Amino acid sequence: ALVMAGDPAIAQTQSGAVLVSHHFTASAQDWHVAGDTGTVDPKFTASGGDPDGCITGTDEAIGETWYFRAPTSVLRQLPAAVNGTISFSLKQSESQVSLVDDDVVIVGPAGRLSYRFQTAPGTHWTNFSVPLVESEGWTWNWNRRATQAQIDSVLAAPTLLDIRGEYVTGADEGRGLPPFLPAP
Repeated sequence: ALVMAGDPAIAQTQSGAVLVSHHFTASAQDWHVAGDTGTVDPKFTASGGDPDGCITGTDEAIGETWYFRAPTSVLRQLPAAVNGTISFSLKQSESQVSLVDDDVVIVGPAGRLSYRFQTAPGTHWTNFSVPLVESEGWTWNWNRRATQAQIDSVLAAPTLLDIRGEYVTGADEGRGLPPFLPAP
């Protein structure tokens, strides 16, 4: 299982102002799990997160990598997050990693951005953070290094923000907290 939690996923601006933050204390706040057979609601838990509640996705183990899918309330804040940072916490049910895939995916009419961290979450809460800037190594449309202009163009009108929840081939579970966006 992969769990998303923490000082909920946060998006910040370059100046450090937080644009959106989820703590999962009362609900899953419209986050979903996307993968295998479609999009479903995550399991919500009001405690056990990092530090508050969390959401959990469970792999159906029939194919696709599954992701935590951000709600519209997060997508609406991404245009203000240019040069800001996306941060979140994850943990998984297994300590081994047997699946390599994109960790953060942002899609819009202008294209697809993706990012892969050097490490995966373990069985304890792991914090992740990535600035929305060219120098971090974002990928553009699956195979090219993204320029700042390409990053900015996707952030201008995002239609999807996914955070990977699956790190193991086969049955697994992940927990986490949604991204937070800082203001630039």
